[in-house]
Formats: sequence, C-alpha cells, structure tokens
Amino acid sequence: MKKKQKQKLLNQFRPSLDGIRSQLFNSLEEESLRRYGLPLQVMLDPKNRQILTIGLAGNSNESTRINVPIDDNFTSVLKRIRSGEKDIFERFRDNLLIEIVSYWNDQRMKNNEPTAEVVSTPVAPATEAQETKEKSVATEEVNVEPVTEKAPAATSDLNFDQFAAAVAEYPKFYVEKTADTAIIFEKTTDEPRKLAEISMTTVNEFTIEKALERKYKVKLTLVPLIEQFAAMPIANR
Repeated sequence: MKKKQKQKLLNQFRPSLDGIRSQLFNSLEEESLRRYGLPLQVMLDPKNRQILTIGLAGNSNESTRINVPIDDNFTSVLKRIRSGEKDIFERFRDNLLIEIVSYWNDQRMKNNEPTAEVVSTPVAPATEAQETKEKSVATEEVNVEPVTEKAPAATSDLNFDQFAAAVAEYPKFYVEKTADTAIIFEKTTDEPRKLAEISMTTVNEFTIEKALERKYKVKLTLVPLIEQFAAMPIANR
C-alpha cells in the first residue's frame, strides 16, 4: 500500500472532534468523582454549542454552574489529541479538572460551605466497579501559587524557534531567550508582563507566574506547550 493511501485510510478511521470532545467530557466526570468525590456534569450548552457548561449532576441550580466559552485554543487541543499526540489528552483533562475544582472550592468558601478535597481512596465509576480494582491517585492538593514544576517526557521534537513561533500565535505573547532561560512575556500598555520562565540549562524545570494562572483559557493550551519544550533535551533546543 502506498504511503499516501495508507495515510488517507488512517485519517478515515480517526475519531471526529465531537467524539474526542465527548470522551474528554466523560473522562472529566469520571476523574472528578474518582479523585474528589465530586459528581460533575460536563456538556455543551444546548442553546449555544460554543459554551461549555459544567455543574453538579442532577442539580439544575444555575449558581452551581460554570459557563466557559469554547475558543480556537480549545479546538486546537482536540485536534492535537486526534492526531495521536502522546499524553496530551490526560494533561489537558487534568489541567481543566484542577481549574474546575479550584473554582468550585472558591465559590464554596465564599458561602462557608464544605469544599471538595482529594479523597484518600479513589471512587471507581459505576461502569468500571465490577471490572477493575480501584487505582491509586496522587494526593497532592491544588496549588494556585507559582511553583517550579516537573514536566512529563517529551513526545516530539520542539526546538526554540518552533516554540517561540507557537507562543507568538497567541496575541501579544512572545519569547525572549537568555543564556540560562527562555521567558514568555505578554505585551501590555505599561511594560511587558512575565508569564513563565523555562530553564535552558536544566531539563524539565520551569515556573508558571500568577499572571498566566489567571488566564484560564490560555493556560489550558499554553502550559502543555511549555511542558513539551521544557522536557526537550538541552542539545535539541
């Protein structure tokens, strides 16, 4: 079989973006229940399919719901998942879940209500309870402060020029490189705002600033990109 014919055949068997989005929503619901005991319902707004609606299962109270606009960045991640990029599904889901639980806890704290916490024994989804044993889950708490993080192994080559070009696709974002670091800035009316810093001398070492933590939609797509570049061997950058 010729290479072009093989690629065309593989493309035909790729899941649709709608299918991948449904898998993501289902996985968010399962992981939220398993890790936090929080029964979420994740779906598209029936009246506007460009709005992601997140709430408690079986609860129609609008005050408990989160409405998030779906933009091109969200769609681009779905395409990366469809293309078979390793680990992007789990990283994207986990980042999104952390944001959801963090927002949920903030709202509960304002009303002096109990917050969701990592459960010591993960709750297995009902559909898997009879087929698998419960898996252990990391007990680390959600941390919204800037911290130095460890990235997963790189899945594909990403040199500095490619990384800088990918960052520049975000309006007003750019990267500056020194001998020791690569720094992501955002142009502002006053002075550039630092969003993240990646070590150019140590693999898997980077820092996310509060300014990026607050950029909800951008964070979900930019952080995996930072992780990928940070994981690249120094000689390949």
